[in-house]
Amino acid sequence: MNKKDQKRHMAYEALVLLGMLALLTFICRLWPILLLIILGIFAAVIRLLFLSSRKIEVIVPLPLLPEPVKEATEKDVQVLAYSVILRRVTELVLSEYPEARWIWEAPNAERLIRENQEVFILLNRAGGYRRARVVIQNLQVVGIEYNPPAEEDVVLEQEDNAPEPEEEPDVQNYELLAFEWADAHIFELNARCNEAIGENLSELILLAEELPVRESWADICRELIRAGLTDVQCVSEGIKINLTQSNAERK
Repeated sequence: MNKKDQKRHMAYEALVLLGMLALLTFICRLWPILLLIILGIFAAVIRLLFLSSRKIEVIVPLPLLPEPVKEATEKDVQVLAYSVILRRVTELVLSEYPEARWIWEAPNAERLIRENQEVFILLNRAGGYRRARVVIQNLQVVGIEYNPPAEEDVVLEQEDNAPEPEEEPDVQNYELLAFEWADAHIFELNARCNEAIGENLSELILLAEELPVRESWADICRELIRAGLTDVQCVSEGIKINLTQSNAERK
C-alpha cells in the first residue's frame, strides 16, 4: 500500500467515526456538537474524494509509420523515360548546332516510341538540316541521324544566316501573299458583304489593320475580283468593295 492509499484509508476511517459520533449526538440531542461533526463529515468526504481521484495520464501517441513506398507502374516508367528522351535529344542537337530548334515530326511521337517505331524531328537553324531520325534503343537515345538537306534548303538556310542588305530590294512579288490572304478570307468576306447588303450599305471597306502590307493591296484586289467580287479597288483607308454593283448583278 502506497502513501496515497494510506491517506485514503485514514480519511475513510475518519468519515466512519464521524458518522457514528453524529448518530450518537443526534440521539443525545447535542445540537452544537452535531453541527461541528457534520462539518467534519463534509471535510472528510471532500478529502476522500480528492484522494480517490486518479491522475490523468497523458498518453503520447506513437509515431506514425511511414507510408509504404508506392511501386512504380509501367506508365510511370514510360513517362519518366519520355522526359529523359526529350532532354537527351535537345542535348544532342544543341551540341552540334547551339542555335537550333526542333520539334517532333509526328504529333504522336510518344506512342511511336513506346511501339519501337521510327521517330523523326524537324529542325531549324541546324546548318541546313531540316529533318533527322532519332535512334532509340530500349527507351534510350543512342544518336541522331541527320538527313542530307535539299539544295533549296541549303540556299534558304544561307539566306537566313546572311546579313541583311542595307538597301531595300527594288521590287518584291506579293502575288503569293495576296493569293494566300484572299483564299483564307474569301468566305468571311462573302458573309460580311451579305450582311452589309442586308443593312442597305453601298460599300464595305477593309481597313489597313486587317490587311497585309500596303504594297500587296493591288494584288489582293485582283485576287478578290478573280474570286467573284466584281468592284474592288484600293483606297487610302484600305480596300473598298462596291456592294451596289455586286448586289445589282446578283439580282
